[in-house]
Amino acid sequence: MSLHRTRVAALGCVAAATACALAWAGAATGTTPHLLPAPQLKVGKAQADLCPTAAAAKALADQGVTLGARSPAVMAHVGDRTCVRLPMTRGEFALDLSAGSVPADGSITFTRSTGRVLAFNALVFDFGTLRATGTTTIEGSRAGRGRQQSADLFTMEFQPAKTKIDLARGTAEGAAALGLGQGGDNALKDAFGTAPLPAQGTVFDATAGGDVTQAAQALTRSLLP
Repeated sequence: MSLHRTRVAALGCVAAATACALAWAGAATGTTPHLLPAPQLKVGKAQADLCPTAAAAKALADQGVTLGARSPAVMAHVGDRTCVRLPMTRGEFALDLSAGSVPADGSITFTRSTGRVLAFNALVFDFGTLRATGTTTIEGSRAGRGRQQSADLFTMEFQPAKTKIDLARGTAEGAAALGLGQGGDNALKDAFGTAPLPAQGTVFDATAGGDVTQAAQALTRSLLP
């Protein structure tokens, strides 16, 4: 193949990739028809910051409950808020955010001044159901109850305007509002008698970012007949 034809083919691939990326992004926000199946992007090294809203932080403080994290999750300062930072090193999701699931490592903890601790473990963010599932354990005074089966800990509402996926660089970032799921509400009541987080509305502002691997390969496969 001549150099001229090679350049033309390369430009054609870039144009096709750009057009498809825009179509998939538009489909995610409901502004354009979804003509092609969105490619699946695999998560490489990423993290999610779960920052309590002002209302949630006040509710926790009023009931003497401290938000915490268990390794490999850590507490992190994001702006003027103290947040739980969950590492993510596996999972995959569709480019238009319509499907896929991404597990997070570490745990979110809620500790009351009495020593009672509730942990949300093994969180999995499911893009298809818009739920974050996981298991719970209760420790401390009169502990022993825990829900080892998967439960809906949070609901998710994506914020498309804050979603940025760079196929060329293999990076992604996004945001979602997390509400308290039925399983999370039940676990908090089991641990503390009453739930120290609001049952309605957003309790955590979640932001995530990191590397997505095999983005180019996934895109190529979706364009091939």
